[in-house]
Amino acid sequence: MAYKDPERQRAYAREWMKRNPEKARAAVRRWNRSHPEQRRAAKRLYYSRHREQHKAVMAAYHRAHPEVLQAKSNGYRARARAAEGQFTSAEWRALVESYEGKCAYCGGLGPLEVDHRTPLSRGGTNSIDNVLPACGSCNRKKGQLTEPEFRARLAAEGGALPR
Repeated sequence: MAYKDPERQRAYAREWMKRNPEKARAAVRRWNRSHPEQRRAAKRLYYSRHREQHKAVMAAYHRAHPEVLQAKSNGYRARARAAEGQFTSAEWRALVESYEGKCAYCGGLGPLEVDHRTPLSRGGTNSIDNVLPACGSCNRKKGQLTEPEFRARLAAEGGALPR
């Protein structure tokens, strides 16, 4: 139903969208797929007008969900090295829970980082089976060593070996 008054038309459209949410979502998805350039332009415009608000929302989200930020930054690093594989933040959380929130090398509690058993720099993959949770200290000490090399080094130095 077309109205001459734009405000009345908008009100009608809002009411229709409330009555038909699935149809409205499907229509928006179709429009987004068929108009990618306009969609990107609209997003850029929205972001430029709401930059500070967007930054605050994203900062709060990342503070509440550090594992998501960690998975994202790790994925970025892996893509930069053209490493195969990827893992989700849910897989990372499950891995940390399986280690009871402790470092895989020293058993210490605290903030854990993604550590690759075979480092990306030595051809390792970025899949969850090549990843361990490690404290920052152990991760930096390990450097570019593989897991067996680092565990041998820890044993030689008399360090803890929980697993």
